[in-house]
Amino acid sequence: MTSQIYNGQELRKQLGISTTTFYKFRKAGLPYHQLPQSRAYYLLNEVENWLSQAGYHQETRWTK
Repeated sequence: MTSQIYNGQELRKQLGISTTTFYKFRKAGLPYHQLPQSRAYYLLNEVENWLSQAGYHQETRWTK
């Protein structure tokens, strides 16, 4: 199974969320990966699974 890899800006655009919502998700435990001295990156399927398990659902945007 392959997943798309996104940086923070790309992920926000893909999910249709604001920067504020993105950082709320990060604070709540949004899964990400990071190599030493590198920016965080996100795997779309992990993020979508986390959102679903955290009780969020998507109509036109991710809400609880």
